[in-house]
Amino acid sequence: MGLEPEDLHPVSLSSGSTLVGDGWHHDAQPIMGVTVTDPHEEFGWLSEFGPLHDVSCVSFVRSLTPVEALTRLGAETGGIEAAAFEELQERTMKCVDSDDRMRIGYVGALEKDGWTVLIQLWGASIAVERSLLRRLSQATEVVSINRNLHATDFFVYAADGDLVTWFDLLGPEARVGSDPDRLVDMMREVGLDPDLDPDLDLDEDLEDSDPGEFPRAFALARKITGFPFSQNMLDTRLLGAVINSR
Repeated sequence: MGLEPEDLHPVSLSSGSTLVGDGWHHDAQPIMGVTVTDPHEEFGWLSEFGPLHDVSCVSFVRSLTPVEALTRLGAETGGIEAAAFEELQERTMKCVDSDDRMRIGYVGALEKDGWTVLIQLWGASIAVERSLLRRLSQATEVVSINRNLHATDFFVYAADGDLVTWFDLLGPEARVGSDPDRLVDMMREVGLDPDLDPDLDLDEDLEDSDPGEFPRAFALARKITGFPFSQNMLDTRLLGAVINSR
């Protein structure tokens, strides 16, 4: 699933920084007057029922504008349009109901602190289609979180067209990619145990108050990107477009 592991080459950026895999990353900054005891707590809203709860894919791509990211995904420039989140949902369902549902999808995009956030509902082609992930991550880096209650939730980190690490959120000990251990320190910090015992009974060992792996995945994304995916982003005006998986 995703890209084939290849040798990863360091990616230099115009600012002179390098990607997280080469020692560079943003740490989440404390907010004045606010105490956060666990890095995943601010993402607890994602464990509640909502538009991202069932099947969704949220991706973060560095140093590309929303238009650049969408066109890399196969969107036609003339087809990129402003959309509220409700319109994103409506246009997504039109794609789902179309005859081309296995080839096309609808993606919303917004820009925040040097990253573009891509939101895909009822699909995850950005995270699972090798060609899309390769194109999107060329000369930059991509973090993608897939939610699918009917199958597998997983986390993807790609850079410069290469799959660096991929893991199932329920099995973070089984990672694949060209450098599967690249994020293990940050994984531990957010409670995604990279050495998890595969025989552990999660239903018995997790406390009722534990939000689960989905919010922890977004806490890990923040460790890499440096900004939180907040609920009020869903109220932001987006750019949306039909993308093509081929």
